[in-house]
Amino acid sequence: MELDLAVLGHVSIDHIRFPGREEILYPGGAAAAVATSAALAGARVGLVTKVGEDFPREWLEKLASLLDVRGVQILPGRTIHIYMIYHEDGTVDAPVEMGVAQNMGETPIPEEYLEAEIFHIAPIPPEEQLKALERLEGKRISLDFNPTYMEDYTKRTGLMREIVSRVEVLFPNEREALTITKAKNVKEAAETLHGWGAKLVVITRGERGVLVYDGEFREFSALPISPEEIVDPTGAGDAFAGGFLAMYSRGAALEECVEKGLERAREVLKKTGSWSV
Repeated sequence: MELDLAVLGHVSIDHIRFPGREEILYPGGAAAAVATSAALAGARVGLVTKVGEDFPREWLEKLASLLDVRGVQILPGRTIHIYMIYHEDGTVDAPVEMGVAQNMGETPIPEEYLEAEIFHIAPIPPEEQLKALERLEGKRISLDFNPTYMEDYTKRTGLMREIVSRVEVLFPNEREALTITKAKNVKEAAETLHGWGAKLVVITRGERGVLVYDGEFREFSALPISPEEIVDPTGAGDAFAGGFLAMYSRGAALEECVEKGLERAREVLKKTGSWSV
């Protein structure tokens, strides 16, 4: 199967803990969130990741019903586990057990995936993103970020510039764009990232919509959704990227790419968990 999109990154087991309630387990990971969204938007998608022997079979079967999973390695040990621990005072702890998800940038990529129109690198440590970029030199690459690595974004400007210089499409949210570039406002951040080498900068801004810059600014409003419809905001940015890339990989107009991304983001807000299925 020829792919429109191949996605590399984490697929996780997410633990949600509220005070006085039983722990809830959800399938998680930004790579799966992007990949499932793109697949539901009509793209042919392959997934590159590493999970442990504890990864539930039914979750893998759910992925396989939508995606090409030849790039999913099942290794001895534990999958990455992410804990969202909510306390009565409103604070949240988010410890992570990495398990087999070390050195994600070195994960084997099936030969067939290398012919995909676009290769998306989901949030993993920046040095691992650079490893993947070096292995995929000459390919069309998209990439996004995650607050987990905000300290790197703040302090390792040289590394971030090197990463951005190798990317065709970049998907920061507003906070990430401002942190990485040290810019005073979002438009300055977009211009800086474009100046570092990204051909297309797509900055998500939550309820304020999306700012796109490729030498020209375009602003798009978020699609309307009532507070009562929002079940869980987790994964909305990943769902947007998946919908956008599903259209972009097939040569659609920029406006169509953004529209599909916004549609997919709105749909994932209406359900629990970050996957679009």
